[in-house]
Amino acid sequence: MKLSHCPLRRQARIINAGVEPQFDLRMQELGVRAGAQFTAVNRSAFGGVVINIGGTRIAVDRKSARNMDVEVVA
Repeated sequence: MKLSHCPLRRQARIINAGVEPQFDLRMQELGVRAGAQFTAVNRSAFGGVVINIGGTRIAVDRKSARNMDVEVVA
């Protein structure tokens, strides 16, 4: 499923970050990479999603959330 459809407050794992090449390194530095586990914390009114990875909250914009493949693990 896409991150934009991921249920809130459920543990999930990133399958494919699906970000544009110019943002790939920065997203990896933030911990947003394949295999990382996270919790979707909040959705914004414009389609973005706030995720919690390792205690850090990261806001993912609508376009990236629609391209990121994730799976619920628990």
